[in-house]
Amino acid sequence: MDFYTQYKEDNLKLESRFPLYRCPAVNADLVGILTRLSIADNIKKSILAIDSAMRLGGNVDDDNKAHTLLAADLLSAQFYHYNAEDFDQTVFSNLTECVKRYNLLMSAFHTSQDESLIPEIEAAFVLPFISMDDPAVQQMIRHSELYTK
Repeated sequence: MDFYTQYKEDNLKLESRFPLYRCPAVNADLVGILTRLSIADNIKKSILAIDSAMRLGGNVDDDNKAHTLLAADLLSAQFYHYNAEDFDQTVFSNLTECVKRYNLLMSAFHTSQDESLIPEIEAAFVLPFISMDDPAVQQMIRHSELYTK
């Protein structure tokens, strides 16, 4: 079973355990990039989980806070769970640095609306494994919802 099918099955299990949880749509461009990368499936799943959690975190409002915060928390927990499978300290350290960098960049973006930050925000979790210049990464950046905020 491929990493994306496993990820979806894991999320169906979460949906059955937590009535308010609904797995958010993943970034299709990111799935395509991860499919091409020669990294462990648990790392691919952890990247999907943290990318989804971070995107959700930026969309919390009074109307959706209960289920959105639950989903973001569960996806963040999945990130750590997936990293614990076949644990690789170096990869884990790199990805946690990516999370910190993402948060700093998003904070700067929300303050400044500086569009030059968007490429690194969008590619934050794959940059340890692929070049920003890769055509698939460039496509993911072009599709960013941040350009319309």
